[in-house]
Amino acid sequence: MEVCEILIVEDDKGTRDSWDRDIRDFNRNPSSPFKFRSTFAASKREALQTLSRTRLNCAVIDLRLPDGDDETGAAQPLGNDVLQILLEEVGIPTVVYSGYDGEASSAVLASNIRVHSKRGGEAEKILQGFSDQAGLMAAMEATRNRIEKETARLFNQSIWRRWETRWSKELDKKMIAGVIARQTASHIADSLAQPPVIHHPDEFYIVPALYADRLDTGDILDLDGQVHVVLTPRCNMANKPPSHLMLAVCNPMLVWGQWKEQLLGESSKKKERAEKELRSHATQGHEIATHFLPPLDDKGPWLVDFQEVRTINSEEIPTLIPKRFASVAPHFVPNLVQRYSSYLGRIGQPDISAEILLELCKRK
Repeated sequence: MEVCEILIVEDDKGTRDSWDRDIRDFNRNPSSPFKFRSTFAASKREALQTLSRTRLNCAVIDLRLPDGDDETGAAQPLGNDVLQILLEEVGIPTVVYSGYDGEASSAVLASNIRVHSKRGGEAEKILQGFSDQAGLMAAMEATRNRIEKETARLFNQSIWRRWETRWSKELDKKMIAGVIARQTASHIADSLAQPPVIHHPDEFYIVPALYADRLDTGDILDLDGQVHVVLTPRCNMANKPPSHLMLAVCNPMLVWGQWKEQLLGESSKKKERAEKELRSHATQGHEIATHFLPPLDDKGPWLVDFQEVRTINSEEIPTLIPKRFASVAPHFVPNLVQRYSSYLGRIGQPDISAEILLELCKRK
């Protein structure tokens, strides 16, 4: 990323001029990972208009702002309204820079947004902080570009044509908007998952869980020191709330430590064996009674044990939600449920004598 688009929401002209100087100094530094290109907004209204029409990489928000451009003075912390839009709709690295930093909303304080007091040298620290996040902003820029490209392709190849031939005749345009949104999301997910794609283990999890008010299939909980995963299928919970939830125990993988020793050791045979076993677990090529959950930060890995399943009354769900620390990502959940179903559906057969088979095989 050669240029970083920064939004600075500040109603004081002197402070805006100071930002201009600091950005010029930053851009003159040859070791900087990018150059800032600034957009200024002096009121809440102007800030919201800018956010709705401008592609940005990061933002600096003052708290006390006038509501509109024709107003003078900033008696209310309207910057919190701008910050709420950034949190809910935009998603870019953001900081608060205000002389009234104690007025930041609870939502802001609970987020990753850092609050800075207006004082000498603080602006340079903010710019350096954004510089340290150059990799994050470049990754998000590439992600948005990829999503927009795939959205444009779907629009031109499918959505536009179907609108002209069918959807324009539908009276319920809100319903059609939902159809388009779901088809677009599905197309993008499918496009990004096309082979050859090797997934990072971090993609296996959503942290924290997306749904704050309910449990879902694949939610991972710590119940009295024992990790569990929710197995109840999503359709069961969506169509008719079940009276009980089904959880499987996730046992720590003690063999992980052995693999580590073998991979770092000098025995080539042990290294080869450890690598083979690890690769087998990465592709769920191990025994059918278990399911591999990769490491999550400093936790795990685990083996879901389909032989250790417990049920919990649905009335206990509100007490379980605070004990959830992650969720299996949506595109990994189906395999978890499918493997559990396969384990339940195994029929087996009576044992055939291997000794007799050996004798039959050796006959001339």
